[in-house]
Amino acid sequence: MKKRDLQKEKQLELAAIWGSEVHGDARFPKRRGTAQKERGAVKDSDAVGPDAPSDIGSDAESVTSKGSGAAKKEARKGVKERRTDYRLHCFVEPGTELNAVRTVFEAYEPKVEIRTAQKGNLLNKSQFAVLTFRNKAMALHAVKMLDGTNQRDLLGVTSLKLNLMLTRQQSKIARKKLNRKIRHEKERNQLMEEHDDLEFIRNFLQQQSSAKGK
Repeated sequence: MKKRDLQKEKQLELAAIWGSEVHGDARFPKRRGTAQKERGAVKDSDAVGPDAPSDIGSDAESVTSKGSGAAKKEARKGVKERRTDYRLHCFVEPGTELNAVRTVFEAYEPKVEIRTAQKGNLLNKSQFAVLTFRNKAMALHAVKMLDGTNQRDLLGVTSLKLNLMLTRQQSKIARKKLNRKIRHEKERNQLMEEHDDLEFIRNFLQQQSSAKGK
């Protein structure tokens, strides 16, 4: 007759009642895949993944991001500083072709764009050419040689007017300066008017007092 294993039977009974997982004297119901997960966790404990915890504080990430942002900013600044092209624009007759503009500025070979500006209603449209020169010297020489010339045959204007083509930021700065100048001029005129009014009142009172004295 086979000998009974009382200890094994006791463990089976306890497992049936309380669970088969043991932690000290406590027992828990067995979870599926627990052993595999534990083995996987032990195996990968030495690996450092993208989400692995570390002893590095959160400030390190912010410093890194700030450093990379500063590097990108410096790179963009360097590109802007290295840029040597120079842009001018001139108004042309509606319907003017690119080749006509290129013919006028043939000696300087600028990059040419035709744009449309609209003011008010749909009928009030004007066209202008944007000229991108390779450097400032060429642009200034073009202004010296062609500004004010008669280009009626090619561009439809009797007096060509070349102006600096500002970026949006430069235009904003120029507009602020102009508005500041207009405001200062207005304030100065107002002060002069007030001064003239006071002078008129003072002279009027002096005349009245002189008339009464007589």
